[in-house]
Amino acid sequence: MDKLFDRSSEASILEYARKLLGRSIRELHPEVSSLYTGKGRLGQCVEKYHFNYEPNSEAKPDFDEVGIELKCTPLKQIDDGSMVSKERLVLNIIDYLKEADNTFETSSFWHKNQHLLLMFYLHEKGVNVIDLVFKIIRLWKFPETDLKIIKDDWEKIHYKLTHGLAHEISEGDTLYLGACTKGSKSGAEKRKQKNSNELADQRAYSLKSKYLNSIILESLLHPEMCSGLYISKSQKKKIEKAINEVSSLVKSVDEYQESETFEELVERKFKPYYGKTIKEIETKLRVVFTFSPKAISNAVVHAILGVKTPKIAEFEKANLQQKTIRLESNGNLKESMVFSQIKYNEIVNEERWEDSEWYQILTQRFLFIVFRKDSSDIDKLAKLEKVFFWTMPPKDLETAKLFWLDTKDKIKKGDFEHFISISDDKICHVRPKAKDSSDKMDTPYGPQLKRGYWLNRQYILNIVNRHLKSVPYSTSSQPVNYEKAADSWVQGELFKKK
Repeated sequence: MDKLFDRSSEASILEYARKLLGRSIRELHPEVSSLYTGKGRLGQCVEKYHFNYEPNSEAKPDFDEVGIELKCTPLKQIDDGSMVSKERLVLNIIDYLKEADNTFETSSFWHKNQHLLLMFYLHEKGVNVIDLVFKIIRLWKFPETDLKIIKDDWEKIHYKLTHGLAHEISEGDTLYLGACTKGSKSGAEKRKQKNSNELADQRAYSLKSKYLNSIILESLLHPEMCSGLYISKSQKKKIEKAINEVSSLVKSVDEYQESETFEELVERKFKPYYGKTIKEIETKLRVVFTFSPKAISNAVVHAILGVKTPKIAEFEKANLQQKTIRLESNGNLKESMVFSQIKYNEIVNEERWEDSEWYQILTQRFLFIVFRKDSSDIDKLAKLEKVFFWTMPPKDLETAKLFWLDTKDKIKKGDFEHFISISDDKICHVRPKAKDSSDKMDTPYGPQLKRGYWLNRQYILNIVNRHLKSVPYSTSSQPVNYEKAADSWVQGELFKKK
């Protein structure tokens, strides 16, 4: 058999990989079969039939001679015709016992994934995987500023591995590099960990979907990476515009102080403005905010961070959710926190909690920007109290899971009148999110008023108060003990299941 490519040459591997651009694996290799099963079966077919080696789960990279790991990952086409990542990119499974003894440089993640051959294919529902077409093929190494964040992400995961907290790992702990659950069913596969007898869900390192989107967007400007695609002049302008709307907060790793993480850098930039009114911030930064009250927070954030584009690259890549908290002058909080609309026809088909939209929302990383209004209620007299990063803790996620199950069950039964409400004190609730009574969405039982996911007002206030020790609870009502309330509800639900 003739030599297909040179395994010791990056250029040869890439050139041979790109023979699949604009093609499916079956088109180039008619002998391919669909014997492989499981989510990664297309990647296995590429390994076996295109690159001529047997799929394996070895700790070393697929092309060990040059340290390149092959990864096939799906794209999806959205309404405007552009393509984005369909899902996170799952990397290697984490051996909690072994990885706890590693440094970043000796970690299984870095050993296997520091240089990636990314092969993006377009997902089409109902199409056999061996007929899906590859759209982007490229090599990828992490830029220095990205790698700094990824190292910090790895250290956060590693801390939990070494302290017997692997069972508390959340994808919301980190920005670019995640540790996602890996297994057929939630909790079906458990692993031992160090310094704890508690078994933890099996997890794998992963690159988050939004981080992949930045790679995809940049790739579209390089014809050699996506020659199977036709990109018109108008599409190219749109891509360039999207790229120009984003700029990095950190241009060089030299901007970090010693041992400082990205989140600590952000907090450091805000600290000089704590206790200052928006008007005082305007004066200090020599800017004028002419935005509506809802948009002014974002303008303040950009001004303090020195970012002049509409979007901040690091926030976009991490899918960091920026949330403004506007406390009353007495420290009370009037409003609950709203999220996306509940897609009635989709939630009933969500089988795994970890794949649900509500789980994806709650396991994001959040940046809370806390203002306190002046008694005059004049917007520019509101003071910046603090900014902090937050992720919902595992204990509260369990409560949110029961809320999701309850909501899904009621929609399946056609019960749209008895969703969990804010008065039930369950951390989150269902509430209308509609313009008026005619603003409806399809359900299995016909159109219903649009409703959304909400986090309870008092729950948010409790989070804020843990970060702002100087902010008192409202005297108008006693704060709810959410830990006690949640525990009571969880125990009650589990008892009913028994």
